[in-house]
Amino acid sequence: MRRLLLGAIVVALAGCGSSGMSDKDYRAKADAICASIKSQRDRLPPASNLEELRAVARSTIAINTDALRRFKALDPPGDLKAPNDVIVTRLQQTLELQQQALKTGAGSKAMETINVRAGQARRALVAAAQQAKLPACALL
Repeated sequence: MRRLLLGAIVVALAGCGSSGMSDKDYRAKADAICASIKSQRDRLPPASNLEELRAVARSTIAINTDALRRFKALDPPGDLKAPNDVIVTRLQQTLELQQQALKTGAGSKAMETINVRAGQARRALVAAAQQAKLPACALL
């Protein structure tokens, strides 16, 4: 009887752990991050030469670095953990590609590869955002 009671307590305590934030709270915070990304990117001036393009790229990297940090800090509910993980992974991949692009010649074969991979990362991020019902993130 004692073992049965102890087993029931262990099971009950296991169920008391943190389950993350609610779907509604997660969606509100995640979409706010994406809205912030879009707003900051929209305020960047258009580039008219290569040096200005590099400056915009560095600003975009800073914006995405902050967004990645904020997404990593979220504690999504169980049903939204997988899409959140995809978003984090694809943001990280995008940052790595952006950093590579800064070091790569504009018309090179390597830049073509970077652009293809960046497009793939973006499509995967948008798909995860749509799965998680994050409209602002689906616009990135």
